[in-house]
Formats: sequence, structure tokens, C-alpha cells
Amino acid sequence: MRKFAVGIAISIVLTGLAGLLPSNVLANSGPTYWQGYPASEVMLVKENSPIIVKNEDLTFDFSDYEGRSYTIDGKVTATYHMVNSTDQAQSVQMAFPVVAELASFKASDVEITADGSSLPYEIYIGDVVENYRNNSEENKKKAFDFENIVGTISDKYYQAENFEIDEKGKLYTINVKPTTEQRVNFVVDFRFDYNKTKVFTKGFNRYERSSDKVRIAAWCYEPETLEVYVLGEDIDIKISAFSDGELKEKTDLFTHHIASQEMEVKSYLMKMATEDNDMGSNENEMASVKQQNTKILSEVQLYNMYAKTLDKYLEQGMGFSSDSVLTDQWRLRRIIAFVYTVEFPENSEKEVTVNYNITGTMDMRKTSKPLYYFDYILNPAKKWSDFKNLNIKIITPKEAPYIVESSIQLEKTSDNTYVAFLESLPEDDLFFTLYSNEKVSKIDKSLGKVWRNLRYFAPLLMGFGKIFTIIIVAILTVAVIRKRRK
Repeated sequence: MRKFAVGIAISIVLTGLAGLLPSNVLANSGPTYWQGYPASEVMLVKENSPIIVKNEDLTFDFSDYEGRSYTIDGKVTATYHMVNSTDQAQSVQMAFPVVAELASFKASDVEITADGSSLPYEIYIGDVVENYRNNSEENKKKAFDFENIVGTISDKYYQAENFEIDEKGKLYTINVKPTTEQRVNFVVDFRFDYNKTKVFTKGFNRYERSSDKVRIAAWCYEPETLEVYVLGEDIDIKISAFSDGELKEKTDLFTHHIASQEMEVKSYLMKMATEDNDMGSNENEMASVKQQNTKILSEVQLYNMYAKTLDKYLEQGMGFSSDSVLTDQWRLRRIIAFVYTVEFPENSEKEVTVNYNITGTMDMRKTSKPLYYFDYILNPAKKWSDFKNLNIKIITPKEAPYIVESSIQLEKTSDNTYVAFLESLPEDDLFFTLYSNEKVSKIDKSLGKVWRNLRYFAPLLMGFGKIFTIIIVAILTVAVIRKRRK
């Protein structure tokens, strides 16, 4: 009887352990890792400026975070007290880089002022930033290198290898319409020599290729408009349609009309950039943001983003590419530079302030609760004539009120505030880590290992807790009874 009681106790303990699993693990509703991206100092577009930074007040404020995302986000305010000690007025062009997706990025989230007055700015599209936190230190420095970012600030059109900006191509516009409620798999066959011809398609979702023979197809449930844009030697298009996905059962239950026109590369890419493309699950919201950003971005910036992408994929695809690679550019995290000019009269001071959002990297792969990493790139500040007195304040959120790791020595002045003062810039960039506990204990790490092993079974434990309990009790009861009989 005693052993039977022990068995029941064990089952209760096991069930209790299941109940102690963190809710986000049990529900399997979120990832264990969520990539964030660094913020950066303001940089000079042209070096050798006589302007010095007398001091900077840098504040990271996470106090308003309300748990709306998988990671922690907050607001950064960088206030620079700048001095022109020369006897000549100075017109200084500055750039402030952020990392964002163009499909969800709102320029209104960034505010730039000089002595309290808003400054006008231009936006320049930079390179895509890959997984920042898991990159090597060399790749991190390359991604946020001063010269690389400033190098993207240009009003010159991109010079492609596979086409000229004013080169004329032939645009085939194909209107397809099923004649019944039955969908049709619309097929276009053609041949081309990629040394003489380049082909770009829009609206197709199937691509097959064997040597110079190409087949593209698109499911049409309702009237659809498809496009084939050809550069170089023309192609001979052959049309067919099927009722199955294997393209074996031909059908004539459709109508189609093909129109063709000449169009320059620049005109076609700008047409692509300004059209409302499919933006995924948040289509309406993203399409709206995309439309707004299309208006504020210059024609040069939009063309360059599309032209660089098309040039790359035509090279990789041996003369063939599709619209998805261009649409995807709106969803990729990339460096976006705000460029503005500050006027300094002779022997004058200015207070320049930049407000913007920052998002941390959430990592729960090694601990039972998330670690939140934040990076701040300081190297651009080294380009100023002189930089002194960096005041740092970090206001932590209630979900993760402790800084458990930092690249500099921080002093805790209240329950959720840390400060530091540096007379000059540190050698390395700034980083800090937020956590729910004052330190990451061995127990946290051990529990993190347990949660990692159990998280795949967590929904089962959560959804079938009663069944789980009954099964465990039954198994232990049977085991005890059999042992007693023996």
C-alpha cells in the first residue's frame, strides 16, 4: 500500500511539473528566438568636419513596453550638444541609419530636431542586414561599417551588368479568364538563349527549365493578368492550359488575350515598384504602408533597389527572374539612412536630437526565461572632429528589470534605471542584456535545458493534462499491483 501511495505521489509530481511549465512554452505560441537589430550613432556623410560633439545624452527607455511582441522594444533618444568653434559658418550633412522592413517601416517613427525644430530629411535605401546577432564579429562590423553605409547615400542610378537603364524590352501582357467555375492551370512555353535574351515574369507560380526550354504556369481561379518582359532577342510564346497540377489533362475552358508593347527597363521597374503587390498575411496594412513609402522614397532609390535585385537574380538564374524576388525586397530587413543637413553659424552651438524605436533580440534557447539583447553601434561617432562626455541612461521594463550583462560598467540608481558616464567613446560598441532576474543562475540554465527538451510535447501536456494524469496514475498503479503480486 505504501508503494502504491508512492506511485500516486510520483504521478502528481509529474503532473505538477507539467503545470509549472511557462505558459509561452506550454502553448507553443511563440518562438524561442526572435531576431532584433542594432541602433546606431549619427554619422557624418562627409568626413573632416570641424564640428565637435561636446557631450551626448543617450537614453534607452523601455518603460512603456506592454508585451505586444515576442521581444522587447522601446524608444531611444540621442541628444548631441555640437559646437562649431570656427569663424566660418558650416553646413553639415549628417546621416542616421535604422534597420527596418520597408513594408512596415513608418518614417514618422523617427524624429530629428535641431534646437527643438524639426529637420527635413531624405531617405536612402541601403543593404539587406542578415541575422545580426548570430553573425561573426567581422560580418557585424561590415554590416554597420561607416564607409558601407555612407556609400549607399547616392543619387546616381545603379549601373547593371545585365541591362541598361534605358534599354527597351518587350512587355507581353496576358489576360486569362476561366469560362467556368473550374480553375485552369495556365501554361506558357518558350525557348531562349540566356546569352542573348533576359526574361522576367510576373504572376506565375511555376517554373521548369531544361537547357533552353522553359515552362511557366499559373493557377487561374478568376480573371488574371500575367506578364512576360523580354530583353534582347524576342521569344516565341506558346499557350496551353490544364485542369490538373501535373499538367497532363488539357482543357479549353478558358479565354486569353495577349498584348505587347515596348517599354524601357526603368519604366517597367518603376511600374513594378508602384503597383500594389501581394504583401502576405497583413496584406491591407502592408500595402498601405508600402504605398506611403513609395511616395516618400525618391525614384532613384526605388529604381536602384529593384535594379540591383533584378541584376543579381538574372545572373544567378541564367537570364531568368520573377516578380517574387522584387516583392520580397519590401519584407527584408535593411539599413535605411535618414540624411539631413544642420546649419551652424560661426562660433555657435546646436542641440541635435534623434528619437526612434529600438527592438531587442529575444533568446530563450538556453534559459527558462527570455534574455533580451540590445546592440548600439558607436563607431560612426569616431568620425567627428572630437567626441567627449557620453551620458547613458537605461530605463528597463517591468518584464525584464535587470541588466545582467553589459559592455560597459553601469550603475543602478533605482529599481529600473541604470546609468553610466564616459569621458570619451569606448573602444567597442555598446551592448547590454535584460533579464527578469538579477542574474542568470545555474537553475535558470538547467530549467532552460528541460524546457527545450519538453517544448515539442508542451501542447500535448497543456491540452491533455487530465488524460496525462490519468494515464500516469494508471501505469504506476498497474506497476505497483504487479509487483505486489510477484
